[in-house]
Amino acid sequence: MNQNPSHTEKELLIGVAAGNEEAFSRLVNLYRNKVFSHALTFVKSYEEAEEITQDIFVKVWANRHRLPEVKDFKNYLFILGRNHLVSAIRKKVMDTISNNDEEDIPGTLLLPDTQVEYKETYRHLINGLDRLPPQQKAVFTLSRMENLSHAEIGERLGISKRTVKFHLVQALNFLREYLRYPGLLLIVWLF
Repeated sequence: MNQNPSHTEKELLIGVAAGNEEAFSRLVNLYRNKVFSHALTFVKSYEEAEEITQDIFVKVWANRHRLPEVKDFKNYLFILGRNHLVSAIRKKVMDTISNNDEEDIPGTLLLPDTQVEYKETYRHLINGLDRLPPQQKAVFTLSRMENLSHAEIGERLGISKRTVKFHLVQALNFLREYLRYPGLLLIVWLF
């Protein structure tokens, strides 16, 4: 019984437009990780990316009356996110300029240290993944790196959704502790 994903999405959009909070929650669950990942790529801060993600979904809710007209929600969300990110980055640049006494603004904005820190954190994450039991590693990888749902992971690995959730929680708890070192960024995949 495969449902047409666009049909299901259209039903969700109509439900959200009608003020159905459960439909909105399902819509957020479907797209939150993608919006968050996109935001984190640009702002390089977990807290800022989280705030931007929340702001974007608040805008979706505030403009829910328009959702039945939306033909391609992914595109709608992308444009909404892009516009919000541009505003956030513009604000960050203005804050940097106003707080920077030096004339070397372009050098400040390139931030090669951030790229090095990201690479070190990613390497540290991979080391942490290698310490996980095989089932936890497989579940985490499928969930956070391949963006599969619990049902899809369960089907692929031949385990129940409840077991998938258990392994994912165990992996996340271990990796959060493993990455709890000064100076390391918290990777988006953990959330």
